[in-house]
Amino acid sequence: MTLQEAGQTLEQGSRELALAGAALLLAGLALTPICVTFARRFAPKGQVFFARWRFLHAALVAAVLALAMQFVPGLLGSIGGFGRLPEGLRALIGSASGLGLSGALILVLAARLDPDGITSLGLRPRDSLRAAAVAVGCYVLLLPGLFGLTLLWPWLLERIGGSFEPQKIALGIESLDGGARAAAALFAIAVLPFFEELVFRGFLQPLLVQNLGDRGGVFLASLIFATLHGDSAFLPIFGLALLLGSLKLRTQRLSAPFAVHALHNAIAFFMLGVSPGS
Repeated sequence: MTLQEAGQTLEQGSRELALAGAALLLAGLALTPICVTFARRFAPKGQVFFARWRFLHAALVAAVLALAMQFVPGLLGSIGGFGRLPEGLRALIGSASGLGLSGALILVLAARLDPDGITSLGLRPRDSLRAAAVAVGCYVLLLPGLFGLTLLWPWLLERIGGSFEPQKIALGIESLDGGARAAAALFAIAVLPFFEELVFRGFLQPLLVQNLGDRGGVFLASLIFATLHGDSAFLPIFGLALLLGSLKLRTQRLSAPFAVHALHNAIAFFMLGVSPGS
C-alpha cells in the first residue's frame, strides 16, 4: 500500500466515524425534548438565585486559578516523593490542587457576601439526591448525542483548519496501573468534577445568568469551560457543559451537575482502559 492509499484509507475511516457521530448527535437532539419533559416533571424547581458577588470577584478567582495552575505543580514537585509519582497522576493532583485553591476562595467569598453562605453556591442538602438522580436520567437520555459529538469533532476540527491531538492528561492516565490507577480514578471521578462544578456552575454561572439571562449565562459559562479544555476536546466538552449548566439552572443544586460530571468522567476513565480493578 502506498502512502497516498494509506492516507485515503485513514480519511475514509475518519469520515465514517464522523458520519456515525452525526447520526448519534441527531438521535441525541431528537431525545432532547423528552429529557426536558423528564426534568420538568421530576426535578425540583430551584428558587431564582441572586448572586451577591460581582465580576471583580470573578476576576480575582480567575487570577488565583491561573496562578495556581501555573505554579502549584512546580511547588508540589519540590516536595519529596511527589516527583517520583507517575506523570499522569501528578497532572491530576496538580490540577486538583489549583482548582482547590480557587474553590477555597469561592467558599470564603460566598460565606462573606451572601446571607445564605456557601449554600448559595448550590450546596443545599434538601432535594440534592433527587436532583442528582434526575440529572443522571437526563444524561443517559442524551448520552448518544454526547458520544456523537466525540466522534464527529476530530473530523470537523480538521475541516476547519485545526489539528486533533489526544489530551496529554489522557495519555498519562493510560500508562497508570495498580495504586496509581486507583488514585487517578479518585481524582478524575470525584475530586476534579467537584471543584470544576463549584467554580463554573456554582460560582461563575449564576453571575453570568444574572447579567445575560438564563440562556446567555449558561452558554457563556459553557463556552469558557470548553475553551479551557483545549481545541481537541472543545465541542464534546461544550455539549456536556450545556447539559451541566442547564441542570444547575433547573435545580439550583450543585449535586445535579456534579453527579453527571462524575459519571461522565467515570465512563471516560473506563474507556481509556484504566478503570480500577481492570
